[in-house]
Amino acid sequence: MRQTNALRAIVSFAVGIYITFSQSHSAAIGLTALAIFALAFAVTNAVGSAIWGKGLIAIEAIPLTIVSLLVGVFAIMVPGLDEANARIAFIGLITVWGLVAGAFELYLARRAGFSSTVGRDYLLSATLSIVLGLLFLVAPLDIVSAVGFFGAYLVISGVQLGVAAASPVATK
Repeated sequence: MRQTNALRAIVSFAVGIYITFSQSHSAAIGLTALAIFALAFAVTNAVGSAIWGKGLIAIEAIPLTIVSLLVGVFAIMVPGLDEANARIAFIGLITVWGLVAGAFELYLARRAGFSSTVGRDYLLSATLSIVLGLLFLVAPLDIVSAVGFFGAYLVISGVQLGVAAASPVATK
């Protein structure tokens, strides 16, 4: 879990920094960042579960890995569209990612127990993802704001996952 969080933190933070220092916050930049993030997230989740996951934990990572893989593949396929359709696709993919990943991490938080350290880490990740998905679902965002909010989510999520990975494990 901690190693997977560390890998996810590196991916999230790196892609968030890429967006932050990008001169353009266009749909193409947003989709490129989303594709990199989603595919890297799927790979780190799959590798982390295969190497460090035990039993049910490894199996539980499969749905989120598949969703991440699909979002990444769809994000790669979109840049061929014109700017208006790319914007709609970007906002739709982020909405789906945020709500599905948030709901699944909320399930993992409940399963781990909200009073446990792992449960609280999942709960915080779930909250960030759900807020991102709801923001993109409800608010009428222009593409510059949408890409900026996605970058902010990635940086905040990367820091949160990094802290979770570096925190000491409670002993019984």
